[in-house]
Formats: sequence, structure tokens, C-alpha cells
Amino acid sequence: MTKVSTIEGNRGAILKEKIASILSAALSYPVLALLEIIILTDVEKATLQAFLAGFILHAFIPFAGPLLYFLKKKGDIFVSKREDRAPLFVPGLTSYLVAYLIFQNMGYRYLAALEAVSFTSTFILFLISFKWKISVHMAAMAIPLVFFTLIGYPQILLFTPLLPLLGWARIKLKAHTCSQVIAGTFVGFASSFITLTFI
Repeated sequence: MTKVSTIEGNRGAILKEKIASILSAALSYPVLALLEIIILTDVEKATLQAFLAGFILHAFIPFAGPLLYFLKKKGDIFVSKREDRAPLFVPGLTSYLVAYLIFQNMGYRYLAALEAVSFTSTFILFLISFKWKISVHMAAMAIPLVFFTLIGYPQILLFTPLLPLLGWARIKLKAHTCSQVIAGTFVGFASSFITLTFI
């Protein structure tokens, strides 16, 4: 292999890593969660108070743990160390439960259902994270694909190609193995389907 081809190969690898990092950030939980709340508050013609409750309880608080973890310089914002992950799920679990009760009381059926799905998936991820570093990214991406399809918006399936792209990104960044990516996707799909079946 020549020096030129080695340099080109290194540039290609660096470019792929940059693309993987951009995909991981653009399709991370806080971005997806905010989009979910914006769409559902529009669908349900919800009040500004409901939107703000959704923003705080669904998008911000569940991400506050990893954000503080990062700001305190304990690790990266996606919490790559498995042993540090489990406690960071607790604020989200509490927040989803509170949001579910609020939206139920306000009469916003779909917003409440989203919180129930989020609680279920997060609880499963929380338990698994004690022993294995399952992909939260993939679960978060899989949830809206199933959720919005089941509530009558199958147009969301146009975004399905983002799922394997995100999976590739997480593997490329060495954040997860292929099995962890597949398992995270399964948790997102299964928790959405099962929760919406029973509520």
C-alpha cells in the first residue's frame, strides 16, 4: 500500500466517523423527544401548558442526568460507560410517570400514551443496563416509528431508513456492538406495541 492510499484511507475513515457522530447527535433522544412532543401537541390541539409540560417532562428531564454527567466531566454525553448508566435512567422514569398522570388528567390521550410507552421502554433499558450496554439510541429511534404508525400516522415509516443508518453510526463509533443495536431496536418496537395494546 502506498503512502498516498494510506492517507486517503485515513481521510475516508475520519469522514465516516464524522458522519456517524453527526447522525448520532441528530437522532439522539432529546431531538427525537422534542419532535414527538411538537407533533403530538399539534395532533391533539393541546394547550401551550401541555406543550411546556411535555418539553420539560418528556424531552428535558430524562436527558438532564446524562447532561449533568457530561458537564461534571465524568464521561461523554451518551454515557459510554455501562456501569454509570443505570442511575441516570431514574429521573426519566419518574418524569414519564408524572407526565403520564398529567396528560391523562388533561385528557390528552396520545401524549399520555407516549409517556406510558416511554416509561415501559426506559424501565426495560434500565434493567438491562445493569448487565449489558444496550443501545438507547436505537430504542429511542424505534419508538416513534411504531407509535405513530399505531395511532394512525403510517407516514412516519418513510423515516425507517434512518434506523439502519443510526445503527451503522453507533457501531462505527464503537459505542455498541451489532447485537446491542438490534436489542435496542427490539426494545423500542416491542415496548411501543405492547404498551399501546394494553392501555
